[in-house]
Amino acid sequence: MRLVTQTDIAVFLAEKPAAAIHFDANWDAKYRAIIRSAMADAERVLADGVNFGEVDCDRDPELARSIPILNVPSVAYYRDGKLVGALIGAEQNVRVHLDRALRGDPIR
Repeated sequence: MRLVTQTDIAVFLAEKPAAAIHFDANWDAKYRAIIRSAMADAERVLADGVNFGEVDCDRDPELARSIPILNVPSVAYYRDGKLVGALIGAEQNVRVHLDRALRGDPIR
């Protein structure tokens, strides 16, 4: 998983058919490890076709607002460079949502 900023998000999204970006903030330490673990699990299986990134909403609030991210932690899911869903909460199955994104199914 790599740090994504407003400056490099377009390149990040264009590199692979799908992407997942974890939006978080330093003050949300309680749930950060849970989402990072879910992202790492998905990355082990899907890294060939999916980019995995993280955005610090305090450092890059313009990027967070552009999604829009309503709360942290959130994960934004992309297919072919386009946002297909953004889900709030630490208890999401990132791998399942990415499988849906890769198939062209809705993210719920």
